[in-house]
Amino acid sequence: MINVDLNAVKDLVQESIDLERLRRGFERQTQVCKRQSPDYAPLLLGHSQAFLGQRKENREYKLGESVLSGGASGKNPVPELNDYPHYCLAEQIASPKVMLYEALWEVLGWSRTPSDTQLSVRPNLHWFSGTCFGLDYKASAEGTVWFNEHIGIDQALDIDWDNVEKSGEVGRVVEHLHFFKDNIPEGVNIYYPISIGPLSIADAILGQDIWLLFYDQPEKMRRLISNISDMIIKLLKLFKGILGDPLGSAWVGPLHMARGGVKLGDDSIVMMSPEMHKEFVLPSIEKICSVFSGGYWHSCGYFPEHLKVINSSEKITVINLGEPEVWNMPDTVTRIFESGQLYYGGWARLPNEPLEEYLRRGVEICGPERNRAILFAMGEKFGVKSGDWPEANQTMDLWHRLQDDIYPR
Repeated sequence: MINVDLNAVKDLVQESIDLERLRRGFERQTQVCKRQSPDYAPLLLGHSQAFLGQRKENREYKLGESVLSGGASGKNPVPELNDYPHYCLAEQIASPKVMLYEALWEVLGWSRTPSDTQLSVRPNLHWFSGTCFGLDYKASAEGTVWFNEHIGIDQALDIDWDNVEKSGEVGRVVEHLHFFKDNIPEGVNIYYPISIGPLSIADAILGQDIWLLFYDQPEKMRRLISNISDMIIKLLKLFKGILGDPLGSAWVGPLHMARGGVKLGDDSIVMMSPEMHKEFVLPSIEKICSVFSGGYWHSCGYFPEHLKVINSSEKITVINLGEPEVWNMPDTVTRIFESGQLYYGGWARLPNEPLEEYLRRGVEICGPERNRAILFAMGEKFGVKSGDWPEANQTMDLWHRLQDDIYPR
């Protein structure tokens, strides 16, 4: 059994937390989610540990697309990280204590970088849904999980849907959630391990055959996607009940989503036409979002025609684009906002772009009412140097000054 010094990391996190700053950021995020006008558009800064290559200590996988930048260049706000041992994903899966221990290091980097960032951690078990279909998983030392095999459509439809909460690794998720709830520091919240939507789950369990099945057996695929959406609803209600959380809101890393209680990744969307997605997948996404008063929809890539379909939905309340650097962000965010939705995510900093110009573009994205987006700062990506960063307090002061200059009140 691994014995980690969880209390030492908890103490570091607790000492770093400014509850008043969290409250102020929470209010700004909540107002933007509700399409109200805050005093200042929120900006989320932080420090996320860099990718460390094919090593046991690889930590990039933990919080998904919420990889934050914006701390002072060349300054690591978490120097203690190198003084403690670290553990691979398989070791974290086996122990909720080890899982929380590793997740809190990320939060420490965020809490020591003053901004409007909220603090939440998740048990990194978002892949568990495949085990509900009887699939065996393998976790690598590098932080990835995969299934050794796939199943056919008939086998997928034949699981015990009425007792899905007793299947696969659901019990492990429940164990982790209870441990996290009992042991997180004050000011830290919990991000649900359900974060992928019905199409992505179907893709994981069926493999590449899924794309032929939509043509060869469309009614079975329609039924499977619908059943998976019912499974997501049932399990997320179970998880929210454990945590005592309301159905209609959720924490997603540095974001508090005040209008919508579920996150759904839809990264397989580019493998099908917009028309097919609207016919087979969107109704189930909307069914899920209806139960939770809205939802956060995410996908990577560039898919302007698919996005028009997503924008047509009154049930999807938050949109995250995994590669904002390939989009025209001012136009895209405006279209999202005019559709009644909110953009949450980054906007790419150009190579060596002066910070003031970068932040100016962000302010313009947020609009005159300062409520079109909740933005987090993006730094180096794919080896492209983005320019220097001052201390986070200086960045926030500049962010606020630019809002007063560009959109005076």
